[in-house]
Amino acid sequence: MTMTRHDRSAHMGATLQLLGRLRDLRDKRQHIVLNGDNLDIAAIVAVARHGVEPTISTDDMLVKRLEISVDTLADVISQKCVIYGVNTGFGGSADTRTNELIDLQTHLLQFIQSGIITAADKDPASNSEREPSHVMPLPWVRAAIVARVNQNLRGHSAIRKCVLKSLIELLHNDITPLIPLRGSISASGDLMPMAYIAGAIMGNPDVFVQMGKGAQARVMPSSESLKMSGLSPSGLGPKEGLGLINGTAPSVAVASLALYDTQQLALLSQILTAFTSECLAGNVEWAHHFVHATRPHTGQIEVASNIRRFLTGSKFVVGLESQKTSSDGLCQDRYSTRTAPQWIGPYLEDLLLAQHQLEVELNSTSDNPLVDTSKQDDGSSGRVYSGGNFQAAAVTSAMDKARLAIQMIGRILWSQVTEIINPATNNGLEANLNATAQENFTMKGIDINMSAYMSELAGLAHPVSAHVMSAEMHNQGINSLALVSARRTIEAVDLLAHMSACHIYVSCQAVEIRANHVRFLSTLRIKMEDFTASGALHGLGLKGLQIETLCAVLLPIVQSSWYRANTNTWKDRVLSVVDAVMSSVNEFMATHNPDCSVSTIIAFKTHFQSIVSSTAEEMFYPSPTISPNDVVRQLGGGTAQLYTWVRSKLNIPMNWGLQDDPLYNAQKGFSTKGKRSIGSSVSMIYESLLDGEMMDMILEGRMLDLA
Repeated sequence: MTMTRHDRSAHMGATLQLLGRLRDLRDKRQHIVLNGDNLDIAAIVAVARHGVEPTISTDDMLVKRLEISVDTLADVISQKCVIYGVNTGFGGSADTRTNELIDLQTHLLQFIQSGIITAADKDPASNSEREPSHVMPLPWVRAAIVARVNQNLRGHSAIRKCVLKSLIELLHNDITPLIPLRGSISASGDLMPMAYIAGAIMGNPDVFVQMGKGAQARVMPSSESLKMSGLSPSGLGPKEGLGLINGTAPSVAVASLALYDTQQLALLSQILTAFTSECLAGNVEWAHHFVHATRPHTGQIEVASNIRRFLTGSKFVVGLESQKTSSDGLCQDRYSTRTAPQWIGPYLEDLLLAQHQLEVELNSTSDNPLVDTSKQDDGSSGRVYSGGNFQAAAVTSAMDKARLAIQMIGRILWSQVTEIINPATNNGLEANLNATAQENFTMKGIDINMSAYMSELAGLAHPVSAHVMSAEMHNQGINSLALVSARRTIEAVDLLAHMSACHIYVSCQAVEIRANHVRFLSTLRIKMEDFTASGALHGLGLKGLQIETLCAVLLPIVQSSWYRANTNTWKDRVLSVVDAVMSSVNEFMATHNPDCSVSTIIAFKTHFQSIVSSTAEEMFYPSPTISPNDVVRQLGGGTAQLYTWVRSKLNIPMNWGLQDDPLYNAQKGFSTKGKRSIGSSVSMIYESLLDGEMMDMILEGRMLDLA
């Protein structure tokens, strides 16, 4: 089967579509109008994180189907039928019966609202010790509200439009219920989270909400917030309490937020792999389309194609537009770059499936029991069926896949960063990426951090679904733990963002060092090819073809010895280069000019060392080094924009080790202006990733243009 261009870019296309859709919603070029069938992940993110206000469709057919659902339930109740959760007890207590239908719904919320929320959660300002929160982050709650409204709008839950409108009014009035972080097993839906949301629209005085954001935020009882906003408490009909809480909305909402971030980080990992190749001056023939056409997994082919795109125009790599000609060093790249398409590719396929599962769930009915309003074979107007659509295993599946993908992506980023920092593997860059003339341990802390992040990430990768416990009188003998899995995935996403921020910081440093080395060696080459009295090879008494031959012999020796002597500073390399050159010079002179005196050789060595040393001193710190603009011109089309974002937009410069430390400068009486710790710089990149600015740059820069 021939693969289309769209197939080759399926993951990137889906990710860019999410980014573009969110931007349109955030900028009010599009609007969120809920109808039960059209909610997507971008809309969840827009409501949860950007304050976009959804509305309910005013379509007459939607209103009618909600009314028919309510009327159908009333008709079935009038026939004295036994209906789970309407005139029976709940779960393992469904063998009880009652005629107190309205009180039963309140009773349901009463026993479900059993989670832990502390006084500090209700008054964050009093938490000076910064104890961990026991409530969900408020974006999760807003996401759950919009997801549940959309699911209930499908007309299978016998919920009136006015009740669903009450939920939307919470969002419009910036009222967000406080929901216990723990306690849901996502079996009969996420009962506890939704019970607190339902309690808020009913004005329960012991259900607390936050009104507003930032310094103006206040926490108060829901009854008070409704009164302040001019809203009336919502009463519940015979099934409306159960219809509100018995579903997957919190799980799929949190999962949607997690997957939105995961898709971007998965795309970013491919840019970072290209960046790594440039840092290591790699031979990227492994990305050639021929290699992947012979093993046509769609994800693998896409990753290779993306990396080729990101590297277009790069002067730091060979293997795409030109072949490796030097016999020095590894003839092929190490696994962390060379097998990136095979490593990342399968998980792009998993993430696309996960996104599909969540998008289906957002527009599904996950209630129980369900009201079927269609005409029945026996002539009746409708039926009520008990089922298990609340079992959120589809969400668990999506999240367990996503978390494993995150772990695998994290593992490749860990390898790449450690190889860039380690002088044994970084193809000639200084140990710890120290760019100064004195011993510094610049990136050693990041090297340690990456291992810490990776260890924690690996621990989170274990499937949550393997830890199911029977619950609720063994009625919920199996339960999805979807919300737990989504929460764990949010944690994993955050760790991967930590690792990605570190990778970006390290790569910017490494590629700048690489570019400066290339500049130095190119300049030295010019001086060696200058056969005048001021040239680097002057003083041996050689002429014409002899000096040209010697130059051709020495140039590769200079380059290889320079890159091999990378365990210390650039100053230490000068002596290594001179020693390597003199060994070859002595051998050459013994063959071509055996009468050359020892004093001539000594004088030449002094002259050559002076040339190498002065050239290096002019180009390496503390002298002005290569400019970011010169680096950008040598990077690939994709990585150049990432590098520019860090250096120009975030104004994060090359790190000069101890000389950039605020405390060191303060102790020496120097200015501390512009000085920051490595952690502060990495934190700026991390925050840029989290708030979406960096990915907006990628979208606006069209570096991922599929056209």
